[in-house]
Amino acid sequence: MTTDPRAADTLDEAARDPDGMYNGARALSWLSAVLTGGNGMSEDEVRATFAGAKAKRADECNANC
Repeated sequence: MTTDPRAADTLDEAARDPDGMYNGARALSWLSAVLTGGNGMSEDEVRATFAGAKAKRADECNANC
């Protein structure tokens, strides 16, 4: 398993944790690199973006629910 999922050759290699389970943040990191033709987002950037979106959604729901 590679440390940086963006360096993996396949999605399976990028997304698999050492225990054999799939890691969505690693998969999205690899996919972002493939789709942009560049470095894409790191695993930490993917996690931060997800956390920000989740917090924004919670704020919107709290204001409108």
